[in-house]
Amino acid sequence: MSEEIRKVIESLGGRVEEWYNVSERPGREPFAKEANYSFDYFWGKIHLRNEGELYILIISRDVFNWKDRVKELKLNGEIIDAAGGLMWIQENGVESLKKDLEFLKNYLESLRKQKQKA
Repeated sequence: MSEEIRKVIESLGGRVEEWYNVSERPGREPFAKEANYSFDYFWGKIHLRNEGELYILIISRDVFNWKDRVKELKLNGEIIDAAGGLMWIQENGVESLKKDLEFLKNYLESLRKQKQKA
């Protein structure tokens, strides 16, 4: 699944760094792997658990609070946490991830255009 995720992000114009294993504590078995990614207007981390659960951290390059905008977001995944410039989304698979990243990319581009006009 990690290669599929890489292809989705790159197909949308993003960049993905190398995957690395993560453990709850040093010396423990890894329970997931993560990779950092970036787009023009946002960046973050992909968290893929060994059981297949997929989470994505969204960090906007523009300063605003995601919590204030949750109602405007039409996402396929479930927002787990939104505070400040950070938002965690639990995705339902690679296709859900693709749709959400595409939406967020367009959403942040339109916010930037609105800001430039003001």
